[in-house]
Amino acid sequence: MTAEGPTAAPALPEVNGQVGEDVALPTEVVVSLTSITTTTLTAETPGEYSGPAVVVGVRVTNESDSPQPVGSAVVSLAAEDGEMGVPTWASPNDPLQGEVPAGTTAEGTYVFMLDPADERSVSVRVNYSAGEPVATFTGTTS
Repeated sequence: MTAEGPTAAPALPEVNGQVGEDVALPTEVVVSLTSITTTTLTAETPGEYSGPAVVVGVRVTNESDSPQPVGSAVVSLAAEDGEMGVPTWASPNDPLQGEVPAGTTAEGTYVFMLDPADERSVSVRVNYSAGEPVATFTGTTS
């Protein structure tokens, strides 16, 4: 029996840049990281963990003529050695929401547990909306 239809998700276009640079995507959306800092989280609610973390500020600028949805944005962080930052909802997490009207900007904050977090070479991937191109940034935490 042969499989019918696609068996894997299509590869998304990826545009690379450095932390501190704007990444212009082919959809007329510009993604940038407003900050990439480290902190130590203290567990405040059940299920949270305490420890070192990376806080990433993300800015999405819509230079197109139509609203761009960002409510399904996915942001991930990986260290140079392959260790993945573990996303957490702990404060100051404040993800992108809703949509970005034409000609405007939206910002969100994402938090990742990573031990150690200071002075790590990392890669941050931002997929502002499901099925859209991915902006990938490389740099060092501070």
